[in-house]
Amino acid sequence: MKKTVLFCTLCAVLCAACSSVDYTSRRKLKGIDYSAYENPSAFMSVDDNYYGQLPGPSVLGESSLFPSEQNVDESADFTSEEIAASYGRYTDVTVVAATKRVKLGSSANSKNMALFQKALDGAYRKALRTYRPSGFTYSISSVGAVNPLSDIEVSCILGEQAANEVGQTTCDLFFDELVQQYNTLLKEGQHNAAL
Repeated sequence: MKKTVLFCTLCAVLCAACSSVDYTSRRKLKGIDYSAYENPSAFMSVDDNYYGQLPGPSVLGESSLFPSEQNVDESADFTSEEIAASYGRYTDVTVVAATKRVKLGSSANSKNMALFQKALDGAYRKALRTYRPSGFTYSISSVGAVNPLSDIEVSCILGEQAANEVGQTTCDLFFDELVQQYNTLLKEGQHNAAL
């Protein structure tokens, strides 16, 4: 019994002694000159004048850090009507506004999934261009029991404010367009395979 206690104590002392040795203190590090980093304006170009004096953070006002741009390309993928206004929101959380289970069929394979992804992208773009909700995105998960690709659950996710304003109409358009485009692409694929 005394030998076991003595052995355990000796092991504990050795472990403590080894862990207290700082091997990094023996390394010789080259000196780094941080003087260039003291003045952040030295890294800014003339075109970056709106970065010069940043306003202090404010929860009360929605002041933006970036100037509002008037010439916005319609093909651009923005999620807010006022681009600059979306940067000032601290509390805009996303919520799942709706979910839909789409059945691809019991014999669904990677080709069906590719068609589904193409339809999903098209439906997303159409709903985004129509309503322009902030925080609009989607998530998909396979929920098929035997074949994982047979059933796909699609979640329509929006910013909390957008979900209250246009959430139902956005998700309805998104899901309707998704099913319609998938069926159209599936029929075209079957028609091309028959030829």
